[in-house]
Amino acid sequence: MASITHKPQLRNAAAGRHYYDPMHASIFEVTFSVPAAISAEFGNDEYLQLLGEQVTTVSGLDALQKTAAAGEQKFFGASASYLNPTLDNTYAEITVEFNLNIRNTTDAYVLRVFKEWAKLGYDLGTGERRLMKDYVANNLIIKEANRDGTVWRNVEFQKVMLTSVTGLDALDYTNNEARKLTVVFRSDIWNEQIEKGIANA
Repeated sequence: MASITHKPQLRNAAAGRHYYDPMHASIFEVTFSVPAAISAEFGNDEYLQLLGEQVTTVSGLDALQKTAAAGEQKFFGASASYLNPTLDNTYAEITVEFNLNIRNTTDAYVLRVFKEWAKLGYDLGTGERRLMKDYVANNLIIKEANRDGTVWRNVEFQKVMLTSVTGLDALDYTNNEARKLTVVFRSDIWNEQIEKGIANA
């Protein structure tokens, strides 16, 4: 009589026998660049490192796993399924949440960089609009690592534009939570590298 091969005991699983580590969504690092038009003030290594340190969450990475949707034809009431030849879209929209802090008494350094970046697309104060070469950043890099910090996934988004800055809409005397800023980026091009692993490691 046939029986199942995966019995409910960790020693029967390859992950248990071979010391496999789970992936953790909390072990990651984000590295930013900014458009050349604002790099003189915000593009130095110290400032960009400060931005990376204030990241709390990243979402939207499922855009890298987009698949063609299923289509359907009907024949005498029966369904014949197929994959559509095109995707609904091929861009990635990455949402990053930041802690908002103030340094040197009044310097809202995280907020300032994204306010200035947003103005490159459309300056609400003057109506000025800049060209793509002015409002895109070279890249945004996201690295995921295992428990000891070894990177197993590296994603470099290129020609990165800023499409939304939110989180400052309301003030509330009864709210004691520290404020956060949510910034949405869009990229049409990226390189993703997932490591294969080290034999006998």
